Amino acid sequence: MRSANILIVVAFLIGAVSAASSNSTVGVEAPTIVSTVFKYDPSKAAAIAAGVLYSVASLCLFTRLFMNKAWWGLCLPIASTLMSVGFFMRIPMATNPNSLPIFMAQQLLTLLPPAAYLAFNYILYGRFIVHCVDRRYSWIKPEKVARYFVVSDITTFLIQGGGGGLEASRNTTSAKLGSDILLAGLILQTVSFAFFMILVVHAWHCIVRDGLMFRKEPWGQILWILMFSSTAYMIRCIYRVTELGQGNGGYLLTHEIYFYLLDSLPLLIGICTYIIYWPTKYLEASVKPVYDTEMTGRV
Repeated sequence: MRSANILIVVAFLIGAVSAASSNSTVGVEAPTIVSTVFKYDPSKAAAIAAGVLYSVASLCLFTRLFMNKAWWGLCLPIASTLMSVGFFMRIPMATNPNSLPIFMAQQLLTLLPPAAYLAFNYILYGRFIVHCVDRRYSWIKPEKVARYFVVSDITTFLIQGGGGGLEASRNTTSAKLGSDILLAGLILQTVSFAFFMILVVHAWHCIVRDGLMFRKEPWGQILWILMFSSTAYMIRCIYRVTELGQGNGGYLLTHEIYFYLLDSLPLLIGICTYIIYWPTKYLEASVKPVYDTEMTGRV
């Protein structure tokens, strides 16, 4: 599994470089929906490579899920599958750059699935706190963490979806409004996820403060994979905000390679983390410590 993940990432990098070398900024003499929004000709080869690699990752995640009967994690492989479809949709989008339905489908299928990747981390955090350590390590009741953050993400991706639809408009004012709405949704999602990462760091700090040797516990690996995958997702969030913040014609927006290297690749690395370290293994191997009522910690 580990070597397969390395091959997936290497193949993705090759595809991204191919995209950078094969596409070019389109001219303004014949504007289309795609040229208006992206300012480049999408690379079919890169889209195929990304779609195939996400499909492979989805298959591995489904295998992990069914082998462990961890139905609570179903959102991760389903979202990865939808995102692979989104990449494949870039192929007909390149062929039919004026098709609004194809453009909107591609946008939604690449913009919205990452919210499910975040939801998986929210659920894992709650299960970790409840089953492995103690509720007092979480600022928010662990049973409600997923609910609160998922509601936040649903709200923000609805905002992003509305903005993405308006962004495809041929009307300059509507397109600008759509871009602003999309940016606002991404900023809100980034702030929300940053707070979640702070929540994880706080729990980590409290565990260390109480003297729990998390590195020697079966559940210790969960903290590492949570932070690693969350950091990868945050890179993508920051990139998306920066890209849209540069405005129409910004450097990141007009060069497809950054879409693959700073958006799609971090997400792929984040979900592939769970192919290697499927959390059920560590959750089931953990025994929640029993605290003496007269003790405030464990040394």
